[in-house]
Amino acid sequence: MDLTGKISGLGRAYESGKPVLSFEVDEEPVGIEELKDVELAIKITKKRGLRSLDSNAYFHVLRNKLADALRLSKPRMKNILIGRYGQPEMIDGVQVETEGNIPPDFMLEQESLHCTYLGMHGNNHRYRINRGSHTYDTREMSILIDGTIEECKAQGIETATPDQLARMAALWEQRREREQ
Repeated sequence: MDLTGKISGLGRAYESGKPVLSFEVDEEPVGIEELKDVELAIKITKKRGLRSLDSNAYFHVLRNKLADALRLSKPRMKNILIGRYGQPEMIDGVQVETEGNIPPDFMLEQESLHCTYLGMHGNNHRYRINRGSHTYDTREMSILIDGTIEECKAQGIETATPDQLARMAALWEQRREREQ
């Protein structure tokens, strides 16, 4: 679970004397109840904005241009591109899928949940859940950008040169290494 926020309290547990940290987070921590009383590996890092020239930022620039050209919303265009060229969410080596009565027009407009519509299963809509592009390694990001570039070219949208793309890929890899 990746969250952003700030430390809101520092203290010590009365009985054990261990440090206690409290956080105020920006996102709703869905599923956090399941982690109560479970030993966790916790990593705290200073939030950094994406550099304007990295691969993920470039993907979003292309996504915006393509969405405008095709007259689609930005979230829908992102879900389409990640569905075609992105990576599925996996749990224990199994692709994550879900189904329910939420219609595709609503699901494909979600910015924070990336899904691909798979069709009906009985009376329910079925979806494959995809990982967000910020989690991709260099190879995965290259696949996403290459596919997006081809779609842009088909629409007559100008894209970066191969040299510019290579520099962005190198910046992306450096960023990924620092975050690990």
